[in-house]
Amino acid sequence: MDDSKVSELRKAVNQQLQKAGVQGVLHQLLLEYQRTGERVTPEDVLDVLQGRGVIDELVRSVRPPQSAVEALVQVSNVGPSKPAELPSGKTFLHVKLLGGRAFTDYTVRIPGHDEQLQLSLELFGQRFNTKPVTAAVEPAFAGEAFFQLPTGPGPADPLQLLAMRQGLHVVVMQLRPMAAVVDQKWDLGPGPASAAAAAASAPEQVAAHLSVRRLVCALGTAEWRTALLRRSKVVVSVQLGVGPGANGIIPASTAPAGMLMLQLELRPAFSAALDESLLKSQQRMEHARDADVMAAFVANAKAWWGDFVSQNLAFKSRPIKVLAVGEDGSQYPVCCFVRPLQLGRTLANAREAARFVSLFRRREDLVALPTGGQSEVAECWCMLHTILVSGTATKEEMAVLLCSLLLGFGLDAWVVVGRLHDGAGHTWVMTRGPLASPCFWEPGTAVRYAITDVDTWPYQSVGCVFNHLRLYANSQCDDSAFGTSYVLEDATLWRELPMPPQELPAMPWSAIPLSHSVIRDPLELEAHLEARLRTAAAQHRRQVLGVDSATAWDDGLAQLLMPALAAYEHEAVSGEVAPGNDEFQQAIKRAVPLGWVFKAMPQHHSHVCVDLMRKAMLEEDQMLDILGATASTASFALRVKVFAYPECLTSVWMMLAVKYSAVT
Repeated sequence: MDDSKVSELRKAVNQQLQKAGVQGVLHQLLLEYQRTGERVTPEDVLDVLQGRGVIDELVRSVRPPQSAVEALVQVSNVGPSKPAELPSGKTFLHVKLLGGRAFTDYTVRIPGHDEQLQLSLELFGQRFNTKPVTAAVEPAFAGEAFFQLPTGPGPADPLQLLAMRQGLHVVVMQLRPMAAVVDQKWDLGPGPASAAAAAASAPEQVAAHLSVRRLVCALGTAEWRTALLRRSKVVVSVQLGVGPGANGIIPASTAPAGMLMLQLELRPAFSAALDESLLKSQQRMEHARDADVMAAFVANAKAWWGDFVSQNLAFKSRPIKVLAVGEDGSQYPVCCFVRPLQLGRTLANAREAARFVSLFRRREDLVALPTGGQSEVAECWCMLHTILVSGTATKEEMAVLLCSLLLGFGLDAWVVVGRLHDGAGHTWVMTRGPLASPCFWEPGTAVRYAITDVDTWPYQSVGCVFNHLRLYANSQCDDSAFGTSYVLEDATLWRELPMPPQELPAMPWSAIPLSHSVIRDPLELEAHLEARLRTAAAQHRRQVLGVDSATAWDDGLAQLLMPALAAYEHEAVSGEVAPGNDEFQQAIKRAVPLGWVFKAMPQHHSHVCVDLMRKAMLEEDQMLDILGATASTASFALRVKVFAYPECLTSVWMMLAVKYSAVT
């Protein structure tokens, strides 16, 4: 900063101090110390200014630039806020990030040049996402957020806050481009502010932002109630554990992933801080309650399992899922992971919710369940926040999320644990209609199978079903998916293990409103993808196929392909054939002259990475057959249709076509 700017800054500071009356207070203070003969120190001056409220008044009078205010915080239900503008009558937790420490992964390897880390915080359904930073042993996470605490109407009660057990959930993601050729930095994170920034950026920037693989590399929970013990700021360290790997497995809890430093403060502060012994007593009571409840549940479950197996020894080999491992490495009853979810207005109906779930990337392939019934499986079922920010899920997590969403839409939904026709273990969702008729929902594809679709069912057998209230084990001799009766209330057919919430260990988590897509103008993105794919197709024809002539593109024919792409997505969402197929066929016949050949091939992608789309296009035999058309009359068409879903998920359909005269 040059001398002129320094001079201007000093002048502005002096004016602000004069306006706040600081100089007058300092003059009076010096006179008092001069009369008493005491030696004055800077700390004494600050204490007096703080005691007389001068510093607080000065802070309230300072107005930072609007750009700084907008970058201060992104919280889903509060928005950008300044401390002086927080709504009155409500209590907020002010969280300031002080960076990361000792990220062990980077002590043994050098991060890639395109590798970044992004931090996401969640509390009571509110999220805050930092800008991505360079991956390092001590990542420079920075930012501030204000989380509103659910205190209800009236003045907040510290003891009421003390009883709120849900912690501040922390997820650290490793960001890498989907394709090696993408070499860009992403400074957009999901959330309201980032969505607005992405909307204002060029289509290629939006595509680059969405063409990122997010791997959860660290997880943890911060005890925010520590802020109740201080009337001012308190700094806490959060120990982070290693995130789920490729198979949804969390390593031993003794292997830390790193540490996060946070500064916590309540706004407004209470008149008196709570004693630390109260927090410790509350924590001991919570842990003791969980231990007692879990011990009672395990004893009840063992007795239930013994009675179930005593009916038929063959039942021991059926896939029955009673417990699952959570992010903290502890076991919980499976019902703790299911809850009726209503995540805002972004999903209009149950079938759209199923399509949304199917677009999450899978973290694992299908693996066979153990044949020992209740044998322990090394797995981890992640929290809703982790699934949303990473855009990835295991097949169990997808089934649990879909069941929770269907319950939120008022359906009688159950998670089903069973096997596929090839014997592999699988988890899917069932809803029951009139007379307990089942309808199966496949989480990975959003395909629905009614009772009349038995010939197309991929499911072989059913071991158990559960939701947020109870679990039923299949005690019928015929456990095939078709032969099983789904009248769960019949005790002769199903063995019930009740799981009332009040008798389960606490697993506090909140529903999180889904964020809108960063794609504000899909048409611009579609045009960008089409241009890039056209260039790739023409280059392939010239360099690989040796076609000397320029590739002719027919924009009119490309326009005619759009109804087909819209119909594909309609069918994927609704499970029904979209109307308009007759009109599409008529249009194509009119566009292709008599005696000409027409070929077309669609492809679907759950991303907008143009490099991966190009690779898939050039690896598909039918696509290569279309590109190999060498007739002089050949004209090509390519159309891309982008369907944006919440949480940066996308469904992309593209179609390549060619028409040419059959007469050479």
